Amino acid sequence: MHIIHSFNQKVVDEHTSRETGFFITNKKGNYVSLGKENFSHTQGLFFFDCEDWNLFKTIEDIRIDQEMSVIQNNLFNVQRKYRDGAEEKFNLFNDSMIYSIKNYNGKIKLELDFRPMFDFDDKGRIYTITQEDDFIIIKYEKYIDDSLSVLDKTRFMAIKGAKNFNIINEWIKKQYTYDARRKSKSEFYIYNALSIKVNKHLNLAFSFAKDKETAKVHAEKIFENREYLLNSYKSYVTHSFSNKDFPLSIAKKSLDDLLMSVDRKERSVGIFAGLPWFYQFWARDELISIKALLHQHKYYLVKSILFKYMHNIFADGFLPSRLPLNKGDVKSVDAIGWLFVRLKDYMDFLVLKKLLNEYLSVSEIITIKRTLEKTIQALAHWHAKEGFIMNNEQETWMDTAAAQRGGAGIEVQALFLAMIKLHNYIAGITRSKQLFKILEKDVKENVRRIFFNPQTGMLYDNVYGRLPKETPRPNMFLAYYIYPELLSKKEWKKAFDIVLNDLWLDWGGLSSIGHKSPLFKSEYTGTDDLSYHNGDSWYYVNNFAAIAMHRLDSNYYSKQIKRILKASEEEMLFSGFIGCCAELSSAKHMKSEGCLSQAWSAATFIELWHELHPQTQ
Repeated sequence: MHIIHSFNQKVVDEHTSRETGFFITNKKGNYVSLGKENFSHTQGLFFFDCEDWNLFKTIEDIRIDQEMSVIQNNLFNVQRKYRDGAEEKFNLFNDSMIYSIKNYNGKIKLELDFRPMFDFDDKGRIYTITQEDDFIIIKYEKYIDDSLSVLDKTRFMAIKGAKNFNIINEWIKKQYTYDARRKSKSEFYIYNALSIKVNKHLNLAFSFAKDKETAKVHAEKIFENREYLLNSYKSYVTHSFSNKDFPLSIAKKSLDDLLMSVDRKERSVGIFAGLPWFYQFWARDELISIKALLHQHKYYLVKSILFKYMHNIFADGFLPSRLPLNKGDVKSVDAIGWLFVRLKDYMDFLVLKKLLNEYLSVSEIITIKRTLEKTIQALAHWHAKEGFIMNNEQETWMDTAAAQRGGAGIEVQALFLAMIKLHNYIAGITRSKQLFKILEKDVKENVRRIFFNPQTGMLYDNVYGRLPKETPRPNMFLAYYIYPELLSKKEWKKAFDIVLNDLWLDWGGLSSIGHKSPLFKSEYTGTDDLSYHNGDSWYYVNNFAAIAMHRLDSNYYSKQIKRILKASEEEMLFSGFIGCCAELSSAKHMKSEGCLSQAWSAATFIELWHELHPQTQ
């Protein structure tokens, strides 16, 4: 497949044999992802139901009788091109998709698979296709079983713009290669519904709703206003992502695609952790990601996200792992630290731009200080042991049971130290009492005493846990990024060198555990989570590691920094969902795996780029 990214007269392209598809969202949680062949059941056209907080699949694929040769990402739309000259274009607006095709005489085949994303029940599914005026109406009914006695749900799709169509009415079996490798459900029966005749060119609007009239109204409105909508969106993209560095523009667009405005009881604005399946506001992911928004000067947005989490701190000092909070969710030990790290970044950006008084009042700064004070005391009371902030297994970002990472993690201690440091900083600028000045010194000395071995130069990843404390993991790079004062420059370099020897991957990444560990998996194992934090290489961690190495000694670590940047860039452009940053890769080879559009992977790529180009701040 020939992959092309083209925008503002800039083009990058590559021929690849990797599994690839395009991915478009519309800031409402809806998305469409297609390619030459869908490799996952999470591809197709999906609409977000904010009441159930779920994604509902509708279209499986749109197919024509030509061989596809090119997928072209123009940032404001995506094209599929064919060897015999046909070209398709895709855009999303609200609860509708605009589709156009030109240079084609023949039929479009429409394949359907109406279902919530993870509802695998194929019983009692009925499609009814009719024509009403100039609309094709698809009615979907789901019964609880094949007896068709109890109706579960009804949904409608209205298609505007088609004049001639034929009903095909056949069920066909689809097998998805990526899902099979992940050991998730990979065989589905989808509905080959109908064919639409095309005479040279055709424009269609597909709209989805719980009732027929709403679907028709949306389709009509989108179809009649499509040129205005397309031009408006092109103007927005051109204005927002016109960086001289093309990969930076694409990374910013990738993150922007996960920035959602969701209407529920009240409007929620924030960053989905990832799509297809992390369609929630995960505290840790969102807080890590928002520094990239500071580089884009989105100060009001960042403030709203920060204060959202400030108002959701539990009495014990932890944050909910995600919003909306689900019963049974595991708490997040590190999200609370990232909240205050990003509050410090926010204040630093505003001070640098001489905008502090414009975006933060004195009373708001005092509120931050008091909230921080209560949180430090709560963490020390509820979660401290032996002078360290402790966590249960699955409460750090390494949140799988297979990671076996209960105890005290190095990055968690760094986050606690950063919180204390921020309190002392605010006390200084507000000329108030520095309650924790001695505490910062004591905690720092305690962490050094237990976590750092001055004889070997090793900085331990985790103590008081099930695994040996010498188990190498990449979290020390997070610790350096968060609180570099923990060690001297010489000590950090020794610690980095030791762990790089155990974790470095020649393609340009870090494994999530040492290669010699009995837990190490060289290949991504999928839904069983065995490799997730025991071998898989996480793009966001790789990017943070490159930032840390650049700050510590950019010349000494230049090889690793360049390889990490190149690997993240290559993955984003020409693998998985093109133009998106995947969650992780197998250790053995650079791949797009896990969730294929992940916010913190894009955000930390943006942050790394700015780290390497400080003149663009």
